[in-house]
Amino acid sequence: MKEPMTQPTPPPGPQRPPQVWDTRFDQRQTGPPGFGPAPVFGPPPQSSGGGSPTRGSGKLRKALAIGLGLLLVAGAGTGGWLLWGRDGNDSAHKKKGPAQAVDAKLEWVIPMPSPDKEHAQRMAPAWFVKDNVVMSTQKTVTAYNVETGKPSWTVPVPGFACNRSPEPDGGIAVVVYGKGEFECDLAMAVDLERGRTLWSKELTDSRGRKDSHDTANISFSRGVVTLSSGLEPRVFDARSGERRKPLDFGCRQQGAVADGTQQLTVAQCQIYGRQFVMNVDPRTGVEKWTWKVLDGITVLNVLSVQPPVLAVARENDHDPSDLVVLDDKGRLKNLISVSAGPYEFGDCKPRLLDSCRRAVTDGDTLYLATRSDKVIDNGSSPNAIASIDLKTGKARWTVPLAEDRTSRPVAMHEGRLLVYQQATRDESGKLLSLDPANGESTVFMKLPQDSVEREFGLRGGTAYFRDGRFYLVPEEGMTATETMMMSFH
Repeated sequence: MKEPMTQPTPPPGPQRPPQVWDTRFDQRQTGPPGFGPAPVFGPPPQSSGGGSPTRGSGKLRKALAIGLGLLLVAGAGTGGWLLWGRDGNDSAHKKKGPAQAVDAKLEWVIPMPSPDKEHAQRMAPAWFVKDNVVMSTQKTVTAYNVETGKPSWTVPVPGFACNRSPEPDGGIAVVVYGKGEFECDLAMAVDLERGRTLWSKELTDSRGRKDSHDTANISFSRGVVTLSSGLEPRVFDARSGERRKPLDFGCRQQGAVADGTQQLTVAQCQIYGRQFVMNVDPRTGVEKWTWKVLDGITVLNVLSVQPPVLAVARENDHDPSDLVVLDDKGRLKNLISVSAGPYEFGDCKPRLLDSCRRAVTDGDTLYLATRSDKVIDNGSSPNAIASIDLKTGKARWTVPLAEDRTSRPVAMHEGRLLVYQQATRDESGKLLSLDPANGESTVFMKLPQDSVEREFGLRGGTAYFRDGRFYLVPEEGMTATETMMMSFH
């Protein structure tokens, strides 16, 4: 058995609240101070979902289920234990009236640039800045006017791009590139509002050594950008490129995801040691709380910062096995099995924290698509959309929207969930508007039939809804498409 890791020495400043997770999950026998004895849990129930069982040993699975069950403590002031699966209160979900359906038109199409056709697997998410949507390919960063689709500006990449910041900050985005195709040891900052390169730097450590940052997490906080790849973080002033000293969390920072006034930072002690998730004030860098990740699981992705929702994997696994929900004090609140749906996490990249774009959160509700391995004649994999109550960990509803379509959440719009029902070989796609209270759907936007062939080629791509327009761009790994972006309005 592994020796338990000790808490790292905290940085100077306000001390983090004391933690109770000081042992492995299979060694904890008593409750946290002030909460009385833990209830006795029987064997974990079998999942009613149709997914394949989670990989890993039966002993580990049983120990994790029991240990995490014992750690599901009640919120501050309740004085007792919160039992997993307790019914929640849906009264906050007021029924919203659906918008009137529209027949959308294909406004414009951007073909895949010739230099990037052989490297479409490196496509990045789109950035939206003012009146432009910006695409970063392996050779260029180009802004396209949202109304016309015409290029507003282009910034060349002096080499081969291999990684980008998930979102811009203050109109600035960062691109990792290399002189050689797989070197990935340089970074450049691009001013997306003015279309210019702000700076370019070598990604050397404190000893002048370079290494690849092709899978680095890139995050912004307090006007600085941090590139974390499990080794020594590289930190720069976002606008000037001046090198900054990394914050000392006592462990190696693996990445961070910020959302307004909150930031979740993931750190790890030793190469294969224990992980920690810290809630950090992005303005001051001060820790508000720290959750010590249990032995036997690894944090792969952050689905939400407020409330904190993490995708985790069991030991020696590379795919999400469970979702962890923390409360506002950094205490474990719920554990949700991914196999219960089974839920779709195909777009989540291991340890690229902010890469899960098909999970939509709205307050205490998480919307996910279920996974289907069945492919029917029209090229679809029929599935369902699920609404999960993060307070209880239980599904509020699961709705199969069509018997012959693949559906996935896109965004919240005017209090309702927008779902993209993908095109088939013969029929165009559509955006549906779902009532968050019960999943009842109406058609929000019907996409044109005359572009169905091109839309079908992007059916597995990334979907965006911004300011009344619907966009489709290729997903990373899509090499067969000739289209880089479609805009419907």
